[in-house]
Amino acid sequence: MPLNRTISPAPYSYTGMNAYQTAILFLLLLLLHLTVMGIMRDFTGIGLIFCTATAAVASSVLINYRQGKIVFDIHALVAGLLMGFFLPANGGFVFSFFIAFMSYFLSWGIFGGRGSSWINPVMLAACIAAVCKPGCFVQPVGIEQIRAAGSVFAALEASDVVRVSADQHLTSMLNSILHGIGVTLPEGYISLFLSYPSTIPAFRYNMLTLFSSIVLLSSRSIQKMLPFSFLVVYGILAYFFPFTVRASAFGRGDILSALLTSGSLFTAFFVIHDSGSTPRSQIGRLVSGILTGTFAFCITGSGASPVGIPFAVLLSDCINPLIGWFEEAFYKRRRTAL
Repeated sequence: MPLNRTISPAPYSYTGMNAYQTAILFLLLLLLHLTVMGIMRDFTGIGLIFCTATAAVASSVLINYRQGKIVFDIHALVAGLLMGFFLPANGGFVFSFFIAFMSYFLSWGIFGGRGSSWINPVMLAACIAAVCKPGCFVQPVGIEQIRAAGSVFAALEASDVVRVSADQHLTSMLNSILHGIGVTLPEGYISLFLSYPSTIPAFRYNMLTLFSSIVLLSSRSIQKMLPFSFLVVYGILAYFFPFTVRASAFGRGDILSALLTSGSLFTAFFVIHDSGSTPRSQIGRLVSGILTGTFAFCITGSGASPVGIPFAVLLSDCINPLIGWFEEAFYKRRRTAL
């Protein structure tokens, strides 16, 4: 008589969430972003995001069909939604569908498959779209305005970009708390936190992104080393080398405006953790984060670039296989020495 046996991972156990649970959590947090977009009546952006999600799922079905199986891949759905968050709504639905379909197919159908591809499909989609339709990727202020004003925030102030109505009240309330430690927050930053007026959804709701990062980090769904090393390096470079022609501006950069107008927060906590394109070790993630932050500053500068961060991540993806090779060589040598 056959025995019913259950295989258990004991004595090992998960210290965080597994891949499927992480994908579910990502979906819930992205749906929260979509809900806010609905409240703000950005129905075109919501439609485009669902369009790219459909394209990625369709591409996943095609890839699985070529392998002799037809299954629904929840990771394709997450990747497709994230692609839509990095594409401007004025790019068009047909164009966005094609970009998402081809990016997913190239990344996971050609370059190794899910968990093995060294190309991040979300960043690939954003970069291809920017090359094909650069006119669609625009920000509220241009490079010349930023250079003349000294920072993105100053350029936004000079351009009379619409603020959140409660900006002045919330700023005063926060300053009453921060006054005790000698810190003063200028008016306007609350608006950047709550709703940055960008055509790209990933850049808009920084406060919601920060809330999502707390959820992801507390549930151990993502690693800390890679996003924090990326953000710290980018922030330090933006502080010491502001995007301005004034020689006396060294060490006077605006870190907040750089982080809040470049899409770096959304990228750090939602995108760069692709299992196939990131190193495995903590040191490897640290090196990758430092490289990504450096590339981001070289391309994006002090913020407001609509595609600087995606190109920076792709550049790091090209180097990550080399980091992985060093990791493998190190652990092989270590095992041999034991």
